[in-house]
Amino acid sequence: MIGIIGGGVAAAKTVEAYREAGGDERIVLVSSDPRPPYNRPPLSKRLLRGETKPQDALVHPPEWYAENNVDLRLGTRVEALDDLGADRVVLATGSRPRPLDGALVLRTIENSLELRRRALEAKTATVIGGGFIGSEVTASLTQLGVRVTQVVRDPLIFGALQAPPLSEALHDLYRERGVDLRLESTDAPESDMKVAGIGVELNLELARDAGLEVKSGVVVNDRFESSRPGVYAVGDIAEFYDPLYGRHRRIEHWSTATYHGTQLGKVLAGDEQARYDTVSSFFSEVFGYGIRLFGDFTGHESLEVEGDFGAGKAIGRYRRDGHTIAAVTTGQDDAAHDALRGEIRAGAASDG
Repeated sequence: MIGIIGGGVAAAKTVEAYREAGGDERIVLVSSDPRPPYNRPPLSKRLLRGETKPQDALVHPPEWYAENNVDLRLGTRVEALDDLGADRVVLATGSRPRPLDGALVLRTIENSLELRRRALEAKTATVIGGGFIGSEVTASLTQLGVRVTQVVRDPLIFGALQAPPLSEALHDLYRERGVDLRLESTDAPESDMKVAGIGVELNLELARDAGLEVKSGVVVNDRFESSRPGVYAVGDIAEFYDPLYGRHRRIEHWSTATYHGTQLGKVLAGDEQARYDTVSSFFSEVFGYGIRLFGDFTGHESLEVEGDFGAGKAIGRYRRDGHTIAAVTTGQDDAAHDALRGEIRAGAASDG
């Protein structure tokens, strides 16, 4: 039996890929969430804005799990890995929002529905944080007609991308849309609702209690194997080995969780070739402005911009030792993205 702990896309994709690869063992999937595994990107965007319904976020319909011989245990917490009685265990426990007194947070469908309910009654809102969640929530609330003040302690929104031309274009966009954007500030005004998007804490308690090697996350190799035989980790909590850059990394984004689950499902089904081997990517969207990032810009020496982020069509190449090791884009098509993936793969392989 295979035991999977977690209710996000990584858990669901592990099951899906395992069955598609011919795996036939019984699976138990345990999630503390009352809903079947779902995708989280819509929570700060389309679901919050009322453009989709909760069921649209589900990775698979509820009946899919029984049809695929999965014992789905919702609203259930696992106290120890050995409690499952599984031969192999997958940890896909994800993360939880950092709390802030008096502020709403966003992680679950219920959180998103509560934010929407409050937004429909509110005239003003204060959003704390300038990262992905804070900035996406600000955009969605503004589109719902709420006057939003966004308080960011850093000088840039989306500052983690280390792409000032992009952040500056977004500053202009937000202010044009009526957002009171307060950079390098902790001054949060009184408002009808307050939302915190100040990062997450990883759900690593089970891993630590089981004696797994844990650094910034659960340390796994490129086949998602932890330091304990038969125990795997994927998604937000996995500090996985990326052969492209020759080091361990950890990424808290839907695209990576999806890829992790898909590859691990193949691993569990006996595919000897399956492993982490891709140019990582993730996306965001605010006010219809799409942002894509490819690769890992750690240690880059310069950002070379082609086009104009302010005009909504640009490529920023992160360069080191004359090589492109990562890129951030807006307004590009699939062909341009595919070409960038190839450029980054070649650049990372040639880099220093």
